[in-house]
Amino acid sequence: MANGNRALSSARLGAIGILVVIVVAGCTWQVRMMPRDTGKVYLGSGKGDGFGGGTITMPIDGKIYTGPVMRVSSSDSFGFFQAFGSHGASVSGVTQSFGGTINVKAILSSSDDSGLRCDFTGDGAGHLGGICVDDRSRVYDVLANR
Repeated sequence: MANGNRALSSARLGAIGILVVIVVAGCTWQVRMMPRDTGKVYLGSGKGDGFGGGTITMPIDGKIYTGPVMRVSSSDSFGFFQAFGSHGASVSGVTQSFGGTINVKAILSSSDDSGLRCDFTGDGAGHLGGICVDDRSRVYDVLANR
């Protein structure tokens, strides 16, 4: 394969990879919550916006909590490099690392202005875990996945 075709093929694969990430990131995911004072499991859902945010909807004891969820930090990395070889040859480029730990926050409220404040940690591949605390200081363990 000629160098031009190889570069074009790499560009196509890169574009397909970005498209897959955007489509998957915009998926709906299931959210499970369990208060620490009972064994009852509440089932809700989340919808990603494809840009590190989205919304969560969670029904708890007759109230429906909804609100924004946002990726607030991650361990992804980005850098530039340059390597030097013999006879003055050099190469430079950019590198980026994906798939590290992500930190996510959510602020949910119901129609009667009750609130849930949530902190999650995830793997960047659709799996989150953490806690939510309501206005009465009730703590919920939370798991979410696509």
